Amino acid sequence: MQVCNIAIKEMLRYQILETYVKNYRSLFSISALALCITILSACQNATSVKNATITKSEKAATEKPHWEYAGEHGPNHWVEVSDDFAMCAAGKLQSPFNISADITAKLPALGLNYQAAPMKIINNGHTIQADQTGGGTLNVDGKTYDLLQFHFHTGSEYAIDGKSYPLEVHFVHVSDAGELAVVGVMFEEGDANTELAKIWENMPANKGGNTVDGQSINALNLLPDSKKYYRFMGSLTTPPCSEGVNWHMMSEPITASAEQIAEFREIYPMNARPLQKENNRLVVLGQ
Repeated sequence: MQVCNIAIKEMLRYQILETYVKNYRSLFSISALALCITILSACQNATSVKNATITKSEKAATEKPHWEYAGEHGPNHWVEVSDDFAMCAAGKLQSPFNISADITAKLPALGLNYQAAPMKIINNGHTIQADQTGGGTLNVDGKTYDLLQFHFHTGSEYAIDGKSYPLEVHFVHVSDAGELAVVGVMFEEGDANTELAKIWENMPANKGGNTVDGQSINALNLLPDSKKYYRFMGSLTTPPCSEGVNWHMMSEPITASAEQIAEFREIYPMNARPLQKENNRLVVLGQ
């Protein structure tokens, strides 16, 4: 701005001189024009540099912090990756952990009102995720949560009574008030899962998305027959590790074939956060 102001002042100065030196009007006009072009060019260059700096800063500000499941950006260092990840170390109700029931009680039935949704499979750089816009709702305790997406981890993130599984799926829901609820299901090795086969057939090997016209996914086909579940409070299992998540872990696993498990591991050999401390949270197993 200072350079531009100088340019304006110089133009005014030459206009005044032209009033009094009519015989040299052409000379002064040409000089004024040349000087203004030089100064305004410098102004434009300065502005371009400033804009480039802002663009670079804005780009850095919008880039998501880089975290991983191993190495210098792994779970033990998530808190160092970004100040936004402080809860990964400071939280007291972190997920996952070894699930063991403190009590058994009659829990409200899970209203799993899922329905077929258009097939959109995403490799987000950390897992394989199925978008579930329009895929149904979870109703529990008088609250309704919309199903947003489900995604997979190998090996399982949680353990149940000390037992881990080769694969785990998380169904992520949100209420109108912004509350999060997750339903978890374990896979054990056994018969192939037909719904899983549809997803695996279309999952991107590299980061990106794949929308398959004319095909759909129904999350109901990834649930066990028994709807008995563990209930507890926890967190997101990935950064920023936000707490206050209502967890519902199915007590009965479903199956996936050895080939299906191996196929996922070709893309993600391991994408599970290590077990965290249970601390004083209450774990209730439904009767």
